[in-house]
Amino acid sequence: MCCATASDLPAVNQFYEEVCAAIATTPYGPAWQWGVNPSAAILQRDLNRGKLLLGYDHAQLAAVGVLLAGEDPDYQGAAWRLPATEAEIGVLHLFAVHPRFRGRGISTKMLHAILAQALADGRTVLHLDAIKGNIPAEKLYLAAGFRFVEERVVTPPHIGRITLRLMERTTA
Repeated sequence: MCCATASDLPAVNQFYEEVCAAIATTPYGPAWQWGVNPSAAILQRDLNRGKLLLGYDHAQLAAVGVLLAGEDPDYQGAAWRLPATEAEIGVLHLFAVHPRFRGRGISTKMLHAILAQALADGRTVLHLDAIKGNIPAEKLYLAAGFRFVEERVVTPPHIGRITLRLMERTTA
């Protein structure tokens, strides 16, 4: 795993465009639509304020996740069980494995690498969400030691009303 730089953005954009196209053909998954969320502008913003973490398989981009410092505004006030200050919280967004690489254990390896990066960055807790109904993501997160905290209904711009299943775990 490595941290993206600006020169990686074209490949990251292509990655998410292909992931979003594949999601559109499945009965589950996040409510992603390329150009809305995620988009090139969102990924550029996230690169500027956090880390785009890239996972490779035989020199091919296989997985990406966005690691941000501090609580997500949509998560404020959740019934988190693990005590942490704002500086100790990391948030994982837009975690995906490219369809060509699914079924190889890459999601588990990448998730553990992201946890290690969060710990190295001084985060003691990692928060994330799975869109309600995204059963594969929920199974992955629970198997990796995340605990379900609560459901939260949000209305992101250009997406509409969605239900998030908030989860947490320590980074150690």
